[in-house]
Amino acid sequence: DRSKDELYFTSESTLQYLDGTLPGDYGFDPLGLMDPVNSGGFITPQWLAYSEVIHCRWAMLGAAGCIAPEILGRNGIGVNIRWFETGVIPPAGTYDQYWTDPYSLFYLEVIAMQFAELKRWQDFKYPGSQAKQYFVGLEAVMGGSGDPAYPGGPWFNMFNLGGKSEAEMKKLKLNEIKNGRLAMIAVFGYGAQAVLTGKGPYENLLDHQADPLNN
Repeated sequence: DRSKDELYFTSESTLQYLDGTLPGDYGFDPLGLMDPVNSGGFITPQWLAYSEVIHCRWAMLGAAGCIAPEILGRNGIGVNIRWFETGVIPPAGTYDQYWTDPYSLFYLEVIAMQFAELKRWQDFKYPGSQAKQYFVGLEAVMGGSGDPAYPGGPWFNMFNLGGKSEAEMKKLKLNEIKNGRLAMIAVFGYGAQAVLTGKGPYENLLDHQADPLNN
């Protein structure tokens, strides 16, 4: 019974599979993507729920990482550079203030991210499998909790947040998914603003504050 839940643009058929157990479940699924009857192949309800959490976390890191250099740079800390001007390789652009050349940095990032993403993918397919694979003596901390979206443990929940009760953990999961969804919209907005104005988000904000009617 979800009569007391906060629901948005839902239907009786949607509520048959969105039962409120997932964090941030408001019964909203107009395309029926989470319907287990019509799912199959690579895109499954389990994968969609998992990938949303992962995208939320990346978006929260990205939203902060895009605007922080601008704010710090304008206050004399570090280099004041817009997010879309960093991390690029020729001919997209150049940025020579990292510790190495842009090509070497790019390939190091590709290798490191490939390694991390493959281990994450394996943990999703076979929860707990990473504890059985050799990893420089750190296999014990890679075992996870059985839920790949919330592995916990000394690496992924070092402060034991939400460890006091199930209700506390549920509240933290809801807060995370809400902030993550907002961050995904924010990152999309960063990109749109960069294309339309050629400026960073902090500079856009300052321009708007200086002249709200025209910016």
